[in-house]
Amino acid sequence: MACGGRGSMEWSSLPADLLLAVFALLPSDADRVRFRAVCSGWAAAAAAWRPRPWLVGSRTDRSGRGAGGVSCFWLSPRPGGGLVPFAAAVPAGLEFLSSSHGYLALADPRASPKAIVLVNPVTGRCVPLPPIGFFKRWLDVTTVVLSGNPDTAAGWAAVAVGFPTTCLAYYSSVTGAWTPLAFSVPGYAGVEYYKGRFYVAFGSQICVCEQYAPAVIPLENVDADVEGDGSDDDKVLGRGRRVLETHLVECDGELLLVSVRDDVEYSSEDDMGLGLAVDIGGSGRGDGDARVVEVHRVEWVGDGAVRLVRVVDLGWHALFLGRNHAFALSPAEFPACRVNCVYLVDRQGHPDGLVRVVDMESQWARREETMYPDDGRRGSPSAGWARRGWFFPNY
Repeated sequence: MACGGRGSMEWSSLPADLLLAVFALLPSDADRVRFRAVCSGWAAAAAAWRPRPWLVGSRTDRSGRGAGGVSCFWLSPRPGGGLVPFAAAVPAGLEFLSSSHGYLALADPRASPKAIVLVNPVTGRCVPLPPIGFFKRWLDVTTVVLSGNPDTAAGWAAVAVGFPTTCLAYYSSVTGAWTPLAFSVPGYAGVEYYKGRFYVAFGSQICVCEQYAPAVIPLENVDADVEGDGSDDDKVLGRGRRVLETHLVECDGELLLVSVRDDVEYSSEDDMGLGLAVDIGGSGRGDGDARVVEVHRVEWVGDGAVRLVRVVDLGWHALFLGRNHAFALSPAEFPACRVNCVYLVDRQGHPDGLVRVVDMESQWARREETMYPDDGRRGSPSAGWARRGWFFPNY
């Protein structure tokens, strides 16, 4: 379809609100890509459309083999709408690993060593990466973080995180090869590309990725200041609780360190390692099923050192955490998101994983919403272990 031309209708002169209404009704992302390609006027009208975050995941059985395809859910724009399943254009036979900059990181579960394929489910572009030969066969790739969009960046890089004994792999599009980075922590580490450098963190330890190994950044102090009103809610939530996973996320130009802890108290570090806990949530089970989310802003204080400043208010932003490059959204980017909340994908590896929407203002009151992604196999003991993460499409 051409815009203008002799004897044809001036399609480019259609009102922008009409074009946007048509664009929103298109049934597939492929149609939306074609719509934007018609002419600059149509592309400009479509730019006003706000995409929805996706929850993406796949299942594996106990042998690590894929037990099904990739499942996708839209986060409903309606309050209380939950997660809406839909069929995305994802290649068959691949499992979900992570997402970053509008690309899904997928892999063939039968291949060894692990080889990652970056897939843009909107445009259909695939970027195959070489196998990570130095990752042990039993290592799982939990997160892949890109430095930029491979569609627009002349040269880009990636960091892949292995689990459970965390190790890192660095990829450069210039060399086309993976390089091992010496790093080992007993948990889920967070990675972010911030102001031209990769950072990795677990607990309160922050490292910058150098050529061969992450260099630990000196930590001057923790909680030197607290952004809040001095109430009980401003106390350090994480004291005596075990860190389950750590995320780094850029939010409104700042770097945030997010720690997810179980909601039980341990009397000592030895008890944390043994799982000896005192349940403070009132459930009496001591299983740490509830979660506490703790956020700090990373501040550089000179001589390469940083300090962590407690944050209790995310303002007009929400954080999206899971097996993905963590990201922040505001209502301007996704009008239906709940501000000052954390959308946390929890129970990774559990057949019935869930999404907790944790209100940062009311964690002491346990105010949270729980959403179960239903792919038709919820509650089935043979459904396999689910791995899920958030994805924000790039149109």
